[in-house]
Amino acid sequence: MQVHWSIHHVERNPQLDKAIESGTKKIDGLLVRYSPDLVHFHGLIEFTAAHQGPVCSLNLRLPTGQLHARQEGKTALAALKACFRHLIEQVKKHKESLRGEGSWRRQRSKAASRAQQPANAD
Repeated sequence: MQVHWSIHHVERNPQLDKAIESGTKKIDGLLVRYSPDLVHFHGLIEFTAAHQGPVCSLNLRLPTGQLHARQEGKTALAALKACFRHLIEQVKKHKESLRGEGSWRRQRSKAASRAQQPANAD
């Protein structure tokens, strides 16, 4: 997985680096089936006056689609963790849709459903 981070106007500290590393490992663990050179991950943490606080934006490009998460928070660490949670949920839903888990249930034929219903004994 190709990883690129941009941090603007936010002080970088060991807690932030640790959260970035652990979140990236979690996402990388979910994407073991994809070729590493086809997965691009871009993260952005910035402090803007317009939003009155730090904003985290994560973008994940896969061969099967593109996922994006954006969160605001009181601190850069809170925004980053919330953004990673949201992106991980999206990755799991994306993998479910690729597996077609919603269409696994078979439709019963009319003859089979009639055979299961008890006959009326008059």
